[in-house]
Amino acid sequence: MKTRATKPLLKRLPRTRRRDVDGAPDALVDAEPLFPDRHLPLVVRPATPDVDLNAWAESHPERVRELLRGHGAVLFRGFGVTGVEDFQRFVELTSDGPALDYRDRSTPRETRGSKVYTSTVYPSDQTIKLHNEGTYWLTWAMKLYFCCRVAAERGGETPIADVARVCRRLSPELRDRFAEKGMVLVRNYNDGFGLSWQEVFQTDDRAEVEAYCRDNGIELEWKEGDRLRTRQVRPAIRRHPVTGEDVWFNHAAFFHVSALQPDLRQALLDDFGEEGLPYNTYYGDGSPIDASDIAEIHAAYRAETIEFPWESGDVMVLDNMSVAHSRRPYEGEREVVVMMTEPYTGVETVSVEGAGAETVGPETAAT
Repeated sequence: MKTRATKPLLKRLPRTRRRDVDGAPDALVDAEPLFPDRHLPLVVRPATPDVDLNAWAESHPERVRELLRGHGAVLFRGFGVTGVEDFQRFVELTSDGPALDYRDRSTPRETRGSKVYTSTVYPSDQTIKLHNEGTYWLTWAMKLYFCCRVAAERGGETPIADVARVCRRLSPELRDRFAEKGMVLVRNYNDGFGLSWQEVFQTDDRAEVEAYCRDNGIELEWKEGDRLRTRQVRPAIRRHPVTGEDVWFNHAAFFHVSALQPDLRQALLDDFGEEGLPYNTYYGDGSPIDASDIAEIHAAYRAETIEFPWESGDVMVLDNMSVAHSRRPYEGEREVVVMMTEPYTGVETVSVEGAGAETVGPETAAT
């Protein structure tokens, strides 16, 4: 069921002036679910007109962590955070690990500060499908931070979905198949479509690309004409290290050829053939994923989708292993910046030959 916000659901406390941010952690903020029937997102608003979000976070850093653990997504609204430096400071105050660089990237980004990136630079009339960030990396971010500097005139929402619930919606047969086999992402670079390997890996040095791939469980093959093919096998279902829940944490549906618009899909197949597509996914043993399986995954995502319009100054924090995100088409100017923090490494038993499950490894500041 898709849920949309039509008006504010929170009642503010009387607007008395108060600048002191010490004392009880909730003395200066109101916190309630944005939608009465859904546990995410929790929305936190200032209870008085001059509450400084960073001052409050600095006085009560554990409160932000508690709220995120309880809800998976927390939206800070009404604090007017639009400056990159203020956003970075909030991230620093509320994160338990360093920020990640955006390497092995699949979409173009622009930099707005140290490890601060714009959300995907993608045509405004198109949708970006639900996904968790970096599921095909060996070390991914546990927390994602978004700051809406400029809200679109129309559209541009960042829908979210609880991926433990997505996982439970899938048929047992499909879950078992992915749990047993995992998935493989195959990418081709410099064939005339999509990102170049130089942009994806943020280097022009082949040796550096080879070292990165070796260290991150990625097979690579150099082709003629400065072209590259990579192949990385990953689990599709992971165990969340805090909640203990099984979560649907993969890009199997996001990158599958069947998810492309029909005219674009046919054009790419005509030009490159299946083996030369910019990206495609398979089961971890290399066998094809049927389009009906992908359709079932997208249906589960849709059933769990929650969306609401951005307001300029919003800051949203997501548990990246618990909550997927996406983007709706929009009109007008829009700028949302993103930071990824708290690197976490999962130790996998899925092999290139296929099969196997995942065991969770220790937290690692590996970037």
